[in-house]
Amino acid sequence: MDQFYSDIINALIVALVPVAIGALGWIANSVINYLKTRMAAEHYAMVEKIAAATVAAVNQTLSSKAGEEKKQAAIALVRAECAKRGITLDEEAIGNAVEAAVYRTKISTSSI
Repeated sequence: MDQFYSDIINALIVALVPVAIGALGWIANSVINYLKTRMAAEHYAMVEKIAAATVAAVNQTLSSKAGEEKKQAAIALVRAECAKRGITLDEEAIGNAVEAAVYRTKISTSSI
């Protein structure tokens, strides 16, 4: 009878090893995707802070320039600061962060 139990246990182990490896792979993939999402959100929050500071600086230094010139200068400065910090975002995300900072600036100055 001991040989019978031993064979059953060995068969279960052989059958469950691929299932366990697959489960571990799925868990690892889920964790990696979560971390990537979290990192992207943290990077975008940092870009929003950089954009807010840059928009304020550009508004002070380039007050006589047109809006599109200010926007392009702000985008270039935000892109450079992001590159310095190792944050990689596409141009659309950087442009959106700058536009959001401009909008927040206009809202805060109009409520005064």
